[in-house]
Amino acid sequence: MKTKKPFFKKWWFWLIIVFVVIGVIGSQGNDSEPTVTKSEPAVAKVDDAAATEKPAATEKPTSKPTEEPKETMITEVGQTITTKNFKLTVESLEKPKGNDYVQPSEGNEFVEVGIILENISSKDYMVSSMLMFNAYQDSFSINEDLMAHTLDSQVGTMDGALAAGKKIRGKLAYQLPKDWKELEINTDFTVLSFSSDGEIKIVFQNK
Repeated sequence: MKTKKPFFKKWWFWLIIVFVVIGVIGSQGNDSEPTVTKSEPAVAKVDDAAATEKPAATEKPTSKPTEEPKETMITEVGQTITTKNFKLTVESLEKPKGNDYVQPSEGNEFVEVGIILENISSKDYMVSSMLMFNAYQDSFSINEDLMAHTLDSQVGTMDGALAAGKKIRGKLAYQLPKDWKELEINTDFTVLSFSSDGEIKIVFQNK
């Protein structure tokens, strides 16, 4: 009678053992390898609505309408120009002949410009012909002729007090060559009103 071999002496038993050992070794080898975790780059989430939204249009500053320049030149007798504080009127342009005592130099003539200046402000001012009125004959600077002023005792020079709401009448008198072409008188109100009224030009052509 044959005796059975113990199962641990069977060949298949050892084959199983071999496979088990190989499996255990393989699993340990895999466990010993370091695990590398790859971090995915952060991606900023973009709001579709914000991405498609157009930037608000920048409003362009609206340009102020250009103000029409005010008239600042008088070229005819009777014209009037009004500034912030004053109203200036050229009343006359004359060429007095002189008298037995006062005559222009040979080849010259007297020229007088009559002016009315009204104070339309609430302040009092002092008018000065020397400070306010600068005259030019054919672009050359000239001064008033004091002798010519003596020809008309009724109208004085453009000098004196000018109270609020009042007027002053005077003349600017010059001695010019008879062939003069242009007389320009610059009235500078900045002397009185500290630049708020600017200047007025009086320009006459010799006719």
